Amino acid sequence: MKKFLALAVACTLMVTSSVCVFAEENTTGGNAEPTPSRLAKDLEEKTKENEQLNEQNKQLQEQIDSLNELKEQIKGQNDLLKERDAANNSKIESQNNQINSLGNQINALNNQIKAIESKNSSLSSQLKTAQKNYDEANKLKDKYEEKYRNATKSSGRSSRSENSSRIQALSKNNAIGDGYGGYIAQGGHVQINGGKSNVTFTLSIPSSAIVNSASSYASNIGGTLLYCVSTSSPGVTFKNAVVNFTITGVPANDTIAAYQLQGKNWVQVRVVSVTNNHVNVELTQHGPIAFVRVAAVANASH
Repeated sequence: MKKFLALAVACTLMVTSSVCVFAEENTTGGNAEPTPSRLAKDLEEKTKENEQLNEQNKQLQEQIDSLNELKEQIKGQNDLLKERDAANNSKIESQNNQINSLGNQINALNNQIKAIESKNSSLSSQLKTAQKNYDEANKLKDKYEEKYRNATKSSGRSSRSENSSRIQALSKNNAIGDGYGGYIAQGGHVQINGGKSNVTFTLSIPSSAIVNSASSYASNIGGTLLYCVSTSSPGVTFKNAVVNFTITGVPANDTIAAYQLQGKNWVQVRVVSVTNNHVNVELTQHGPIAFVRVAAVANASH
C-alpha cells in the first residue's frame, strides 16, 4: 500500500512539473515555436560528434590503408634489395675465389721464377768458370800450336830444335818430342779386348796435311792441339784396346779430349782417365789421334 501511494505521488509531481513548464513556455507569446528539449540538443550534438568521428575514422582508415600500401611497397623494395644483396654476395664470393685462384697462380709463378733465377745464377757461375777455363786455354793456344809445329817437323821439313842424340833416344823409346823437352810416348802393356798384354802401340808422326787438319779442328772446337800421332801394332789385331799414352806436362784431371781421324772426319774417342803425365784412351782401330786440351770434356758416344 505504501509503495502504491509513493508511486501515485511521483506521477502527480511529474504531471505538475510538465504543466508548469508548458505554462511557462506559453507565456512568451501565443505563436512562438516551442524550444527543443535538452535531450534533443544533446542528441543532435552527439549525432554531429558521431558524424565528425565517422569522418575522422574514414580519414584515419584511408591513412591506414595508405600506410599499409606504403609498407607493402617498402617490403617489396626490401625483398628486391635482399635479392640484389644475395646476388652481389654471390658475385663477390665468386670474384674472391677467382682472386684467390689468381693469387695461388701468381705464387706458383713466383716460385718458378725464383727457381729459374736460382738455376740461372748457377748456370752463370758455371759459365764464368767455363769462360775462365776457355780464356786460359785460349791464351795457351798459340804457344802449344807453335810447340807442336816444331815437334812434328821431320826430314823433308824444317829441322827440329832437338839435337840428334835426343831424337834417337826418343825414337828408341817409342816417343815423339815437341821440341821443347816435352814428348808423347807409348810404353806398352796395352789392354787388348779387355785383357792384359805386353803389346806396345808404335807411334809415328802423321803427314803435315793431317797435322794441319788436326790443328784446324782443335781451333774450331775452341781447344788447343797438344799432339797428333799415328798408331800401329804390327802383327796384333784388336776389337777394343785401352792404351796408356805418356804425355809430359799433363796434370791429373786435365781437360783432355782425344779425336781419331776416321775417313775424312775427326771422331771423338773415349778418354778413360787423365793422371799426371798420362792419358788412357779407348780405341777400336788404328789411325791418327789428336790430343786436344778443351774447356770442358764431353763424353764420347759410339
